[in-house]
Amino acid sequence: MHASKRPLAVHPAPLPCPAEDALVPLPRCPVATAVLERGVAERRFLFPDAGPARRVERWSPPVLHNPAEAAAVERRLRALDDALQPAHRGALLARVLALLSHYRMDSHPAEVERRLADDWAEDLGAYPLWAVDGAARIWRRTRRFKPQPAEMVALCEDACGSLQQERDRLRQVTDGRAAESSPLSQGVAVLARGLLRPMP
Repeated sequence: MHASKRPLAVHPAPLPCPAEDALVPLPRCPVATAVLERGVAERRFLFPDAGPARRVERWSPPVLHNPAEAAAVERRLRALDDALQPAHRGALLARVLALLSHYRMDSHPAEVERRLADDWAEDLGAYPLWAVDGAARIWRRTRRFKPQPAEMVALCEDACGSLQQERDRLRQVTDGRAAESSPLSQGVAVLARGLLRPMP
């Protein structure tokens, strides 16, 4: 008995193909890179007994005093938020279905196919479409068998993990600047300096 290539029970609305530049991560921003580098207190390599060597670092958000530098960081943060916007469910599942259609697919009842589609949407739903598309491109060019969700998640993490870290750290930098410039924070700092003043 031959298994039919019945697709997942997904009917996304037609969407335009993403532009080619939408599939490429953002180029590096020299100002943001320099700001983040100032926050590195320690950087070293770990060589575990099992697994590959990895780099770890101790980092804390630096203080921004230069208005032009702060504006560049804000622009970079907005660009990262846009680039890491999660994929639309319909476009995401259409991309997954296209990838799986290159391989043999077993037939399932409609309810099972719906749940399979939900699983893919849940596991890949946090990633931008360009990361999912890049993962699909790598898979079909390097693997002979259809992927499992965990394998696609790993490829998406490889694609956008560094951008996610950059976004999260820049947000800490901007949040710290906002807190430092707030009247309440300034009042607390004045009070703290008064409490720490040496007694006569």
